[in-house]
Amino acid sequence: MKTHLWMLLVAAWAVCTQVTAAPIEVNQKWGKPTEAELTMTEYDDDKEADAVELYRKVDVNYAYVNNDFRVINRVKCRLKVLKPEGKRVADLSLSLRMSETNSLRREVLSGLKAVAYNMEGGQVVKSKMESSMVHEEQVDKTQKLVKFSVPQVRVGTVVEYEYRIESDFYYDLRDWYAQDDIPVLYTRYELSVPEWFKYNVEETGMVRLQRTTGGGILRLGNDNVATNETVFTGEHLPALKDDDFVWRAKDYGSKVTHELQGIYVPGAIYKNYSSKWEDIDKILLDDEEFGGRIKKSSPLKNDILAAGIPAVADPLQRVSAVWQLLRQRVRWNGDYAFWAKSASKVLKDGTGTNADINFLLINMLHDAGIEAYPVVLRLRSRGQLPATHASLKYLTTLVVGMALNDTTACYLDGSVEDGYVNVLPSKLLVERARTVRKGKPGEWVNLQATAQSQEKTVIQASIGADGLLTGQRVRMCAGQSAASLRKVWRTAKDSTEVIQKMQENDGMEVSSYQLTGRHDFSPSVRETMGFTKQCDVAGDKIYLNPLVFAPMSDNPFKSDTRLLPVEFPYQQHESVSVLLTLPDGWQVEEMPKPIMLKLDGITARIMSQVNGSRLSVRYQMDINRTLFFQQEYPDLKALFDQLASSSKAIITLQKKP
Repeated sequence: MKTHLWMLLVAAWAVCTQVTAAPIEVNQKWGKPTEAELTMTEYDDDKEADAVELYRKVDVNYAYVNNDFRVINRVKCRLKVLKPEGKRVADLSLSLRMSETNSLRREVLSGLKAVAYNMEGGQVVKSKMESSMVHEEQVDKTQKLVKFSVPQVRVGTVVEYEYRIESDFYYDLRDWYAQDDIPVLYTRYELSVPEWFKYNVEETGMVRLQRTTGGGILRLGNDNVATNETVFTGEHLPALKDDDFVWRAKDYGSKVTHELQGIYVPGAIYKNYSSKWEDIDKILLDDEEFGGRIKKSSPLKNDILAAGIPAVADPLQRVSAVWQLLRQRVRWNGDYAFWAKSASKVLKDGTGTNADINFLLINMLHDAGIEAYPVVLRLRSRGQLPATHASLKYLTTLVVGMALNDTTACYLDGSVEDGYVNVLPSKLLVERARTVRKGKPGEWVNLQATAQSQEKTVIQASIGADGLLTGQRVRMCAGQSAASLRKVWRTAKDSTEVIQKMQENDGMEVSSYQLTGRHDFSPSVRETMGFTKQCDVAGDKIYLNPLVFAPMSDNPFKSDTRLLPVEFPYQQHESVSVLLTLPDGWQVEEMPKPIMLKLDGITARIMSQVNGSRLSVRYQMDINRTLFFQQEYPDLKALFDQLASSSKAIITLQKKP
């Protein structure tokens, strides 16, 4: 008995020892993963993580080469793969810049090395990346991507890679991000800048980094110049995980940005490098491949004239006619870009990026008598435009702005396949986009404010004593909602697939279906559907959801806490009106209580009433705000908890005695 008890105590001690084992220590020795790193199976700070960044060091300093400054970026990174999904960290890409005005000014990659470390039979096996695993891709005239994959990566692998980037853009340092979509054990950023360069170095983010400052020396031939050195260190940083309610998690993570205010070389003239967006406007308008393109006529001018489009009185109908003509000739290839190929090449290929199509669209609109111009922006997936300084490097794409009259502007993009004017893909709905117009100052426009989603549903149905609901649903979708419904049908394998999913999701049978406006270039579509749905029956009682199809079946906010704000893509307005005819001799046992929910920016209500044998129900939700901060999350979650629960609430029909 004592022996058995002793064995239990030993086993319990062993379990406790494992649970309370010391967390993995930071290893700053390069090329020598520790046994703890090689054998770890989960990360203590985030046991759900599929990978972890164990160590990352970025050194940025200046060199003086060929009588000019150059910035040297040295990067070393060690990662651990913990789950099959974590193997993605072994596929990487590096962006290299080239000057849009000086072909000799560029960034050059060197010293790229990558190694995978695996434990096999108790031994550490190293697998080095071969040069054949590195590929280059020219994105446009200002950017090149270098993509590489580390070999022999699986669950348990430790990956190390390093590289060096020499940049001629000594006046424009890269932003540094301390956090990513996987947790970070240790990261370090060392910045050394000659005192002649007056930088505003700014740290932002939810987690504060450790910051130290000092000084050093940079040799310039026979002379020395003092340097200002800053070191940022972060440990045990949480992962920034993207979801459906945040545009780009990294926007809220800890990062360091740099704004060069000027350069002062003793004995020389002070040069101001503080850029304004007005300077960017001028650069673009003076560029032959940007501003030069805006002024040209389109190769389709004769087609536009032959179709009589300039004579159409309504400007919006003119825009629609131009768009339809363009879509007959060119299709979007799925890529977003800032610079465009020539119009003749785009037409010859019959496909192009959104920038290719947008420049052609601008020229065609001019030919049709519509004032059109580029509206430049940064894709939401690439982050927000910085508020403190201007730079062309932050701009990644553009849409087309159109002046339909003296007061009304609207927007369209070449990537639109299911949308309409002012119905853009979500990733283009930025709060800060900038107009670039010849002879007029640039202006900031809020594309997100132009987007709306409206959905109005009317259901008329009757229920029999056997619990079978038979009725019709008419749904009007406008704006973003219409684009979403069109996309469902466009991307489906066939109509059977769409109908089948509808039946499975809503537990009903579709007896008839019609979608009006599916292929139109218009702001709305109308869906008309006949259906039957079997409700639960038990003796002299029928159980049913009075809304028939729950507008919200589950709360999208499931976590009890949230590190990031909640961002809705656009304002949303939804209403459902239901009129149910009850079977003769039946009544509602207990009417559901009315629901009225309100939060700053969101209102929702569910109301119902009985009039004889008719049960009417009204559901309405309005989301008029698109950004909710972390401290508002508990209230937001509570609202959606109650709304989802009420949307699924069941009432009972009782047979009259």
